[in-house]
Amino acid sequence: MSKIIHIVFSESAEGSFRQAVKKEYISMDKLIALYDNLSNGLINNLKDIKNRKEWWNELNGEEEYFYCEIDEFEDNYKKFYDDISKINDGDIVYLWYGHCNREICGMMYTLYLLKDKEIDSYVINVSDKIIENNQGRIFTYIANSASEIIPEKLVEYLKLARKIEVDEYKKLLNQWDELTKENSLLRSYINGNMESVSEDYFDIDILKFTNEEYRKSARTVGEVLGNTEPRITDDYIFWRIRKLVKLGKISFKGKFGIMREMEICITNDGLKYLSSDNEAMDFWNERKKSDERKLEFINDIKEQGRLEERIKIAKNLLGVLDIETIADKTGLTIGQVRNLNIEEK
Repeated sequence: MSKIIHIVFSESAEGSFRQAVKKEYISMDKLIALYDNLSNGLINNLKDIKNRKEWWNELNGEEEYFYCEIDEFEDNYKKFYDDISKINDGDIVYLWYGHCNREICGMMYTLYLLKDKEIDSYVINVSDKIIENNQGRIFTYIANSASEIIPEKLVEYLKLARKIEVDEYKKLLNQWDELTKENSLLRSYINGNMESVSEDYFDIDILKFTNEEYRKSARTVGEVLGNTEPRITDDYIFWRIRKLVKLGKISFKGKFGIMREMEICITNDGLKYLSSDNEAMDFWNERKKSDERKLEFINDIKEQGRLEERIKIAKNLLGVLDIETIADKTGLTIGQVRNLNIEEK
């Protein structure tokens, strides 16, 4: 008898799904989770956990809390591979991901591991759903990862499940094969494809949110985390901050390598580097001149208005233009427009 299996790509997502099963919001025969973030670090030989352990140590520096988690990561890999090996022909597999590098890479690697099994594979891109309340007012909230979804809402996202066709599967496998051959330290989702990028790819974004005056590094990490698309992780951002300190683009005081004990500010060399990107430099200057709270509020309101307007335009174009054209004209994803089309019927 075939089993229904759901696969997620973070420990937090696993916790949310287990809670949903416990409260009977969603049912399944098996939940599988991969904790490691494959969007960064070497990936050419993932079966050799030694390479990943070296990267985890490099990434997390002096953060003491992480060392107690390395054993947990190792145990998770063993369990993950064991669970994958027990998936049988005829089983139904759902892979959950959102518009974040971590989950997309995890999904691609899992598809690679499943490629020789005769199973029905479905993907659920949680970022394709736009949240609306009962009165029809559109909220400007789109989940960036499966871990952001509260347990009682998971069943709504399950409706987004889409079977992976053969050609799409081959394309994803080819992409993953190329990524493993390139074996860069960082991968990011760009224009519909996961691509290898240089390790300093997000440095401009980090410097954009680094003030001229010292402040807690955790605040900069949080702002970069919340304003960078696609989503990256706080540990990678903080790793790059430490690199930028060593490169002289950021200054620090406090205990180096401990996020909660480090204060940072941008240096003249950092500003010179930032000035190579006019848009980024303009953004930094605007932050400097404006009250931070007021600026964040204004940006939130602007973003809400822009998204609501794009959704309104997309709805008006349904039935007039095809879904791909609507997505191109409004800046929404094809999946988001497709979901709007379903909800309008």
